[in-house]
Amino acid sequence: MDGAALRGILADNVKRNRINKGLSQEKLAEKAKISAGFLSAIETGRKWPYPETLAGLAEALDVAVGTLFFQHGAPPDFADTTAEKAALALERLTQVNLCIDGLLRKCAKAH
Repeated sequence: MDGAALRGILADNVKRNRINKGLSQEKLAEKAKISAGFLSAIETGRKWPYPETLAGLAEALDVAVGTLFFQHGAPPDFADTTAEKAALALERLTQVNLCIDGLLRKCAKAH
């Protein structure tokens, strides 16, 4: 899958979720703290959002970020399992980050 295809999946999912929630582009953009023009560009695949923007869109849509990248028609159990794995991976990465921070502080104190 190339970048254009992935951008298309994201575009379709953002738009589908927005419509399913009964939100206008203006209302979703307001909730996600982006401009309606930028949201329109995301929904048409012309723009690629930063991770912070993706997180804001997912929160505004009340969905997991990972679900914005599932192809329409993917089995729900696949989506649920993948979302759980993504959450676990994020938790583990957070723990690793805390360990690295602790080690860096110890090294800084030693020097």
